[in-house]
Amino acid sequence: MKHTRCYRENYPRPQFVKNDWYDLCGKWHFVFDDNNCGEAKQYYQNFPQAQTINLPFSYQTEASGNSDRSLHQYLWYAREAVFDVAALSTNRLLLHFEGSDYITKVWVNGVFIGVNTGGYTRFSFDITSAVDKSTGKALIVVKAEDTLEATQPRGKQSWMGSPFGCWYQETSGIWKPVWAEFVPSTYLQSVKITPDINDYFVEFESALNQFQEGYYLRTEITFDGHLISDTTVKLTRRITNFKIDITNDFTPFRVHFWSPDNPQLYDIKFTLIKNDKAEEEVGSYFGFRSFRAERDLVILNNNPIYLRMVLFQGYHRDSGLTAPDEAALIRDIELAKALGFNGIRMHQKIEDERFYYYADILGMMVWVEMPSAYEFKDATIDAIVPEWMRVVKQHYNHPSAVCWVPMNESWGIPRVAFDPTNQHLAEALYNITKAYDRHRPVVTNDGWEHVVSDLITFHNYAQSPADLASFYDNIDWMLAGGNRVNYTQTRLPFAQGYRYQDQPIIVSEFVGTGFENGHENKGWGYGDKVRSSEQYIERLNQLVKVVRSNERICGFCITQLTDVQIEINGLLDIDRVPKADIQVLKKAITQ
Repeated sequence: MKHTRCYRENYPRPQFVKNDWYDLCGKWHFVFDDNNCGEAKQYYQNFPQAQTINLPFSYQTEASGNSDRSLHQYLWYAREAVFDVAALSTNRLLLHFEGSDYITKVWVNGVFIGVNTGGYTRFSFDITSAVDKSTGKALIVVKAEDTLEATQPRGKQSWMGSPFGCWYQETSGIWKPVWAEFVPSTYLQSVKITPDINDYFVEFESALNQFQEGYYLRTEITFDGHLISDTTVKLTRRITNFKIDITNDFTPFRVHFWSPDNPQLYDIKFTLIKNDKAEEEVGSYFGFRSFRAERDLVILNNNPIYLRMVLFQGYHRDSGLTAPDEAALIRDIELAKALGFNGIRMHQKIEDERFYYYADILGMMVWVEMPSAYEFKDATIDAIVPEWMRVVKQHYNHPSAVCWVPMNESWGIPRVAFDPTNQHLAEALYNITKAYDRHRPVVTNDGWEHVVSDLITFHNYAQSPADLASFYDNIDWMLAGGNRVNYTQTRLPFAQGYRYQDQPIIVSEFVGTGFENGHENKGWGYGDKVRSSEQYIERLNQLVKVVRSNERICGFCITQLTDVQIEINGLLDIDRVPKADIQVLKKAITQ
C-alpha cells in the first residue's frame, strides 16, 4: 500500500494534515441524564460520579464498554486533557469532533464553548481562552442530545425505539474520533482543490481563518517524489483563488490520472508564510480525474466506464456504525476490490473520513449519500440542507468521491411524486450541490420518483431472473411513464412534471438475497432465502447477468457487502467472512 506523503497513522483528517495534534479518544467519564437536569445541576463544573465509556464508540455498542440498548436521550461525557503550556502561549487550540449525534454542547473548564446540530460531519471549536494557561489543563465536558424524531437525519437508525425490518439500533452521542490541534493565530482553514483534466491545471481556493496583510501561500506539488510545481501567491483577502499548471517533463506523460485500476495521486505541501517565515505547514494530495454523466454513458477521465458497485452500510458486530480501528476501514475496501467491485455506494452513512482516504489510495469510487429523514416538515429542511452541504464540502477533495446522493427512495419527501413542496426540496438540494460542485453528478432521489437528476437509478429486488428481466426489458416504456407493479417495484421512475432526458441508467439496488450461511436461516432478506452456497452463487450470477446483458444500463450496485444485525443479504457476514469462496463470488459478479 502506497501512502501519500502527508499520511499520519490514525490522523482523523487525512486530506488536510497538520502535525501538532492530540488524540482524545479512549476512556471518558460518562453518565445518562434521563431527566435532563445536568445543565441545571452544572455537570460542566461538577461532573457526577459516573461510569466510563470508551470513545469513539456509542454507548449502545460492546466496544464502548456499556452495551446499553435502551433509549437515553441526554448523555454527558467528561475527561481532563493536558496540553503543552508553551504552545498555548503563542498558538490557538482547536477541538474537533468528527461526528456526534445529534445536538452537542461543549464546555471547557466550566466555560461554555458552543453547540453543534447534526450527526455526521466534523465540527470544531476554538477552546484557547478556556484552557488553564499555567498548567495546560482542560476539563472537557460534552452534552449530547439524541431523539427519535423522524425529521432528524437518521439513516438506518430506527425511530421506533427498537430495530425493525432493515432499520437498526440507534447510534447516540459521540461515535467518531475526538481530537485537538494547535494552529497559529492566523492559519490555513481549508483549501478546495479542483483538477481540470482537459487543460492540465489544478484550481485552488484557499481560506484563512482571518485575513491579515503580509501572508503568502507556497504550494509545492510533487508526484512520486518529483517536483511538479513550486508556486507562491500573495494572499490579498481571506479567500484566494489561483491555478497551477501541472504538466511536467520527467516522464513521457503530461499528467497522471487517478482511476480504480491505477489510483495515482499528487502530493501537496502548503506553507503559510509571513515575513519570510513559515507560520504553518499543511500536507494534502489530489487525484487528477473527472467523473461525469454524458447522455447514456458514465465517463471516467473522458472514457466510458461500467460501474460495478456494492452497497455498504458500514456496521460492525461489536462497534455498530463505528469501525473498530483503521485496519477495519482498509479491510472493507480491500474485500470489495477482491470481489471485483470498482465502486461502493456508502448507504445512509457518512463514513469516517479515513475510509475515503483509503478509497483514494486503493482505488475505489464512492457514492456519498446523505442519511435520510423520514418525514417532511419545516424541521426536515432545517436539518437536511445545512448538514448536507457540510458533507459535500468535507469530502469534495477526495478523488474517490464521484457522485453525490442527497436523498434515497423518497425518504423524507414521501409525497415527492406529486407534491410541489417535496419536489422543491429535492430540486434545491440538487441545485445547491451543483452550485458548489459543478463537476460531479448528483442523484437527487436514488431509486425512483426522480426530479432533476444527472443519473437515473432503479431499485428492484426481484429474486427471479425472469421477473427481473421482465422489469427491464421494457425500460424505454417505463422511462416514458409506464410502470409494472410487482412486489419489488411499485414506484414510477419520475415525479409528476419530470421526464427522462437521456441520462445514464444505473441499477443502484438489486440482488439482496437472504443467506445466513450455515446457521439457522432466521434473518431478513429480500424474497425467498437460499439454503446453500451453491444456490446463492447461482442466483447472484443469474441476476447480475440480467442487468449486464441490458445495453441501456451502464452500471449496477449489489445489495450488499456485509450482513447487518438482523439483515442477512450480505456477500459477507457481519464478521466479513465470505458466504462462498471469494474467487467464486467474484466470478459470479464480474462474468
